Amino acid sequence: MAHPVSYIVFTDFDGTMMQVDIGDEMFQRFGRRDECVDLFCRYRNGEITARECWIDECNTVEFLKRETLENFAREKPVSGGFHEFVRYCEGRDIPIHILSDGFDAYIDVVLAREGSSYIPRHSNELQFLPDGKIAPLFPHTDAECSRCANCKRNHVLSLSSDEHVIVYIGDGYSDQCPARYADIIFAKKALLSFCEKENITYHRFETFHDVLKKFQEIVESSAGGRPRRTAALARKEIFIQE
Repeated sequence: MAHPVSYIVFTDFDGTMMQVDIGDEMFQRFGRRDECVDLFCRYRNGEITARECWIDECNTVEFLKRETLENFAREKPVSGGFHEFVRYCEGRDIPIHILSDGFDAYIDVVLAREGSSYIPRHSNELQFLPDGKIAPLFPHTDAECSRCANCKRNHVLSLSSDEHVIVYIGDGYSDQCPARYADIIFAKKALLSFCEKENITYHRFETFHDVLKKFQEIVESSAGGRPRRTAALARKEIFIQE
């Protein structure tokens, strides 16, 4: 008798769970816009790391109170269908984790507003200094890889097990690495282009309504989801190296 498939879901925050990228909008609103746009382009092109990008962008912000950022974040809407997707997963005991290369200061505000603070969140942190400046903290970096400030790959590997079919939902550059280790991938924008370039199977989405519709088909099909062979081999290789 076949055992039921055990899923675990990881979703990006900015531009994925959210309709917009709050991190980008924060720096363009409160920092020096042109410099921030240039820094992000340099990060995207591989000229600087995410940590360097965040540090330099924070340095463009002359003055920002926590309350001001929180009020700014409260105005930003979540993706359509997100709550329906969460309820579907909860009804089937499928764990969900939010992985972000952004910052806790605005993520936690949105989660509280949406009644979703119970969903585990793994991100960078933002300090608000007495002089009104802000400074980033990176508690989840990887010593051997400096591309991302918050190593999403490590979260995916440490929070899942061999029994899990790993689901990843994302849109950006920091989602490219963890997608290599996922079995079922929902992608748009930069992540979609990456999957096509690397010949990684994915499902296109715009909102969580799209994610829920396809994921429900997968979960409730007779075959269910299956480990992606190249992803399983990639996960195995990491553990052998350790």
